[in-house]
Amino acid sequence: MPDGPPNQTAGEVMPVSVLNRPGLRIAAVRHRGPPQEIGKAFDQLMAWAGQRGILMPPAVGVAVYLSDMSHVPPEDQEALAGLTVGPDVEGDDIVEIHQVPGGKQAVLLYKGPYAQIGKGYQELFGWLPTSGEQSANLPCIEINLNDPRQAAPEDLLTELCLPLK
Repeated sequence: MPDGPPNQTAGEVMPVSVLNRPGLRIAAVRHRGPPQEIGKAFDQLMAWAGQRGILMPPAVGVAVYLSDMSHVPPEDQEALAGLTVGPDVEGDDIVEIHQVPGGKQAVLLYKGPYAQIGKGYQELFGWLPTSGEQSANLPCIEINLNDPRQAAPEDLLTELCLPLK
């Protein structure tokens, strides 16, 4: 599969893999505004989850970007700041429960600070035209593999997932 070389200055990206991923059930706080500000929604979500004792693994943070960032102005973009949860967790006045579809996805592992994650997306979308694959025109998903409260920014691991047809 074609892929770009890792970039050491803006975070490290790994080769793109095409995987068949399971769906995810998430409790989520809706975010409206620039993607760089989604941390506020995650803070609200983590406070909610901490009170319920559901922050421990296997729960992972998940961001779902609902808006097409190339066409929607940053102040109007919508996203979900989510946490994977089991079937016993219910929504309330703070969180909504969403089912994130699984299926065929292009997955790129990005290592580095969230502030520079755009480099990972450049690699992922740069890979697409020469891959022989087609985007499914569904929201991109970020899966946080480690906890930003416990890992240094340069050690953060995030899977960038692009649904494919």
